[in-house]
Amino acid sequence: MRQFATWRFWASVAMVLILALLLWTCRGSGPATKSESADVSRRVDLIALTSVVRSDAPWSIVDGRMKGDATVVLENGRTLTLVDGTVGDVTCQYPDVVNACVLVADTLGDGIVWFSLVPAPPSGSRELELPSITELLDGVTYARLANGWEVPLLDKVERRCDTETPNLTSFVQAFAGRHTTIVDLDEQQVSAVKCFAE
Repeated sequence: MRQFATWRFWASVAMVLILALLLWTCRGSGPATKSESADVSRRVDLIALTSVVRSDAPWSIVDGRMKGDATVVLENGRTLTLVDGTVGDVTCQYPDVVNACVLVADTLGDGIVWFSLVPAPPSGSRELELPSITELLDGVTYARLANGWEVPLLDKVERRCDTETPNLTSFVQAFAGRHTTIVDLDEQQVSAVKCFAE
């Protein structure tokens, strides 16, 4: 009974409680850390119009991953498979309709590391509009967009704006968050930036 009255005993109890509180606090911050890591940059090496997305069974995106399998047939006839568990998202409403979507992806051979199916540009247009550029990368050969995608740039990117800027870097600084990025679907690279109408 005498050991309960010593200061060392109570100091040990206090230390155990403090450690338990720290562990509980770290565990509680887990989901926030997970959502922060969801906003990672995504390097793009394929931007292509789809002919159709087909599947023998229903598929969907659940918590940012494929549930089920689907086959993507690109405009040029190339076929890629979206396998169960692949990281991705779909904003194209009718992926099974001919020429309705554009596949944006990071590929490894014929495998897809991550993907996004976005609505295709209007019929007859070969220009896909994407979010604004936030940063130029790799000696101005890639651009990071506001959604985290890293897309390749053509050697010469047209600046469509009434206000002239000497180069793309100046444009991005002057019109941060106030422009769209345009990808040429034939080149699969950024061909232009267009500032918002004032």
